[in-house]
This record gives sequence, C-alpha cells and structure tokens, in this order.
Amino acid sequence: MANNVITKLLKTIYQYKMILLFFVLWAHVSLLNLFFVNYSGPVFLWEQNSQFLTIQTHFLIALITTFFFLAVTKLRLMNRKKSVKITDKIWLTCSVLLLASIAFLLI
Repeated sequence: MANNVITKLLKTIYQYKMILLFFVLWAHVSLLNLFFVNYSGPVFLWEQNSQFLTIQTHFLIALITTFFFLAVTKLRLMNRKKSVKITDKIWLTCSVLLLASIAFLLI
C-alpha cells in the first residue's frame, strides 16, 4: 500500500521535474542574494531583494539554467539513441559555455 503511494508520488514529481527544477533554482538564487555575512554578522538585503529588477534577474537566471539543463539532457538522449553522434568537442564546448555564463553572472 505505502509502496504504491510512494511510486505514484515519484511519478508525479518526475512528470513536473523541469518546473520543480526552475522553482528550486529560483529560490536558491533568491536566498543566496538575500543576505551576506560580514564581521558584525549577517546583513539582510530586504529592500534590494524585493525590487522588481532583482526578482526579474533571479527569474531569468533560473530560466536560462533550466533551459541549459534541458538542452544538455536532450543532447545526452540523442547521443544515447545514436541518432546524432556528439563528440567530446561538443561536450567541452557546452562545459566552456556553462563556465562562461557563470563567470558572466558573477561579474
């Protein structure tokens, strides 16, 4: 009985995994930007974090990351099915693009 409930729950979660990934990433980025810690203790940035531009930026970061994950997942499936041969240079290019996007967002 409990096994069926867990199985159904996992299937439901798997069905909406991209939406869940987006919301987890959005919450993660928003929480990371909410405060920083200095020698005096944590400093919360309520006013800056509640501005529309900040929320929009967090939304865009989560959306781009979700699309990048979806694209890499589709490439891996295509490579596994042998419909398209993806070389190591393509995977290296994807890794470099991911690192460049992270560096761009950090600067």
